[in-house]
Amino acid sequence: MSIPTSVWFIIAAVALVLGLLMLRASQHTGGGQSRDRRRWAAQKEWEYLDSDPVLPSRWRYGTIHQGGPGIARNLVTGSVPTAEGRRLVYVFDHEQAGRLSSVVCAVQRRTAMSGAVELRLPSAPLPDDAGLDLLEPVGQRYAFVSDAAAIRPLITPRLIRAADAIGEDVELLWAEDSWVLCTAPLDYTPDHLQELLDQLVEVAGALEEASKPGSSPQLAASPSPDGPSDSPHGQSSSAAADWARSFTNRRATEDDESRPDLPGRWRPSPGGSSSDDYS
Repeated sequence: MSIPTSVWFIIAAVALVLGLLMLRASQHTGGGQSRDRRRWAAQKEWEYLDSDPVLPSRWRYGTIHQGGPGIARNLVTGSVPTAEGRRLVYVFDHEQAGRLSSVVCAVQRRTAMSGAVELRLPSAPLPDDAGLDLLEPVGQRYAFVSDAAAIRPLITPRLIRAADAIGEDVELLWAEDSWVLCTAPLDYTPDHLQELLDQLVEVAGALEEASKPGSSPQLAASPSPDGPSDSPHGQSSSAAADWARSFTNRRATEDDESRPDLPGRWRPSPGGSSSDDYS
């Protein structure tokens, strides 16, 4: 007895729906990455959650500001040992507007900081937060800050070394309140993530050390990206200088377009550096 065509049609429709559901679930969880993340958490005796819609909203800078809080997928919560004791850490796939955008790693500091700082590689997109100003080069990265007076004393040789130790595939590194965070590619393995957490611990330690009375000396204000650098930590690359110039020019253009009646144009934050200084 032959099977009616309508039955085959129903079977095909059901298979299609199931396939779409499985594809959607794979997009949310990251497929094999999700299984690796879960095993990693189990090996560390850390907590694993499929999703948390609230956690990302505790921060406001970095990728949180650029694409919204979104949802934390494949969330791992644990702690890492350090010389000062264990530190709380989070690792999650960041879903924004229904798509996974990056892996976010967060390490808690022991003290809160006043203001916020984003350290961006020249390859990173420009920040779209009007509350951030370009301050100066920090090693291979550029610092955008919410409060120049509060952040400048925290930029020390140790912080530069710690930031430069983080790979070039981690374009965005930032610190706010009592946290140090960064974004990493979605294909980062647990081994890569563990190494990245260790590097973030060093960044957190550098910021804490600089916050203490009588801490290590801060760096002198950096010169313009176009000029030579007398810093013992080396000159910023030409790519970084070009990127800083493009940021300055873009902000100046935006200001001119929004306020054509004003003769002045955008300036960097007080004491900061820029390739242009308009008045």
